Amino acid sequence: MYGRHFVYCALAFVMFLLLGSPAVAHEADLGGPHSHQDLPGTISKIESGLMYIQIQGSSGEKFRPRPVSVKKAERMGLHQAKVGDKVIVTLDESNVLLDIHDPSRPVQGHRILVGNLAYADPVWEVVEIFTSKGLESFSVDPLTSSKLGVLQEGALVRAELDEANVLIDIHPYHR
Repeated sequence: MYGRHFVYCALAFVMFLLLGSPAVAHEADLGGPHSHQDLPGTISKIESGLMYIQIQGSSGEKFRPRPVSVKKAERMGLHQAKVGDKVIVTLDESNVLLDIHDPSRPVQGHRILVGNLAYADPVWEVVEIFTSKGLESFSVDPLTSSKLGVLQEGALVRAELDEANVLIDIHPYHR
């Protein structure tokens, strides 16, 4: 009668009560992932709806150019970007590009939250996480969707949201 969505929400709520209140951890206490890197990059090519970014490592090595959709770049504030523009990229622990920023604009900051994964739609475009604020819903960046495949609903997770409130990273959370 209530549907699958209601059942998942109820299950997440029960898990939250049984596990205590992990989602009330303060963001300052969580800190950012130590495995993320912010590195300088340059837009090397724009074609067919993709922007290619040449990233330079912290010790001077160059990574292969990373494609980013122009749509994602605009979501990150890179409007009317052109070849040769400088950017700052955030890479995760697997060197997957999580985020890009215009170095001339102040970074608004990412938000870190901890809670129980209540729902991930079958094509991983939307997730719901039960946090200390209640059930919250977020769009998922396409590059992050692969990380959802290994997480089960009800799992305690640590999620990272970008400035547009889009889920860009998620991992199991261990206290």
